[in-house]
Amino acid sequence: MKEVLAVRDMQVRYPTSGGLAALMAGKRATSIDVVCGVSFAVAPGDTLAIVGESGSGKTTLAMGLSGLVPVSGGDVVLDGNAVAMNSKGFLQPDRRRISVMLQDPVGSLSPRMTVQRLLAEPFRIDPELADDPDAAALRLLDRVGLSREFAGRYPHQLSGGQARRVGLARALAQKPGLLIADEPTAGLDVSIQGEMLNLLAEVQRDMGLGIIMITHNLNIVRHAATDMAIMYLGRFIEQGLPQRIFERPRHPYTAALLAANPSVNPATAIDRIQLLGEVPSLFERPRGCEFHTRCPRAQDVCLERFPQRQGVANTQVWNCVNPVD
Repeated sequence: MKEVLAVRDMQVRYPTSGGLAALMAGKRATSIDVVCGVSFAVAPGDTLAIVGESGSGKTTLAMGLSGLVPVSGGDVVLDGNAVAMNSKGFLQPDRRRISVMLQDPVGSLSPRMTVQRLLAEPFRIDPELADDPDAAALRLLDRVGLSREFAGRYPHQLSGGQARRVGLARALAQKPGLLIADEPTAGLDVSIQGEMLNLLAEVQRDMGLGIIMITHNLNIVRHAATDMAIMYLGRFIEQGLPQRIFERPRHPYTAALLAANPSVNPATAIDRIQLLGEVPSLFERPRGCEFHTRCPRAQDVCLERFPQRQGVANTQVWNCVNPVD
């Protein structure tokens, strides 16, 4: 199946100081690498879940793909066409083919606009999308399971789940091929989480969407994702089929994340891996494998070089010289 998105060796670097601040910094880095050589692909109808601790680079990756922050390297192909980059390093994807559900559902909506105005805005900007923007906005409300009485409400009058649905409706306005959903269930009750996941699955099935889902919730990854990637300090350190990774994680960091995930079954046996220390600073990345400062399985070679990738492509791959058995 043709991929809707293919990314190879994507990098995002943020400048941290300039001028006098850079002069006074001495040996301290004046830029930090937030995304370091990430590669993956998403096909229509597939969902790639990206998992990792806060600060691992997940949201920055999404913002780079959508052209909201500059990228410093790599190749991005959307619908078989290379995505151009402007002189400032911002990717310029086809805005009709890629949409984003932002992490803060209410904060991403203008407080001065009603739901109908928010949903009609894309159609007013691009009249080719619909002849009647207001009617199209009402159809979007129906599509995400909200009655038309919500059309006159303002964002502060919506619950978290309702605001998520409005955000999804707005993302679907341009009939994209790829949807980036940043924490689509965060802050929602468990029952509402299930409703949102069911809605995403329904929309994906009807439209053939490829989805990149950024989440901390491992429970939804197991049920909603067709592929998953574990991110640590800007790198994908393990990737593959969720079933394989959940059953037999090979990277120690992945194993630690899965072991820390709470289970409702008290009889579940958990072999916990205890991580050492704190997450290293992006200003002072450890040499070699960047996880070695916290890894109970670290060896001398881990301090010397970043481990090569092992495993079977499209099934399960990892970067570790001493993987979990």
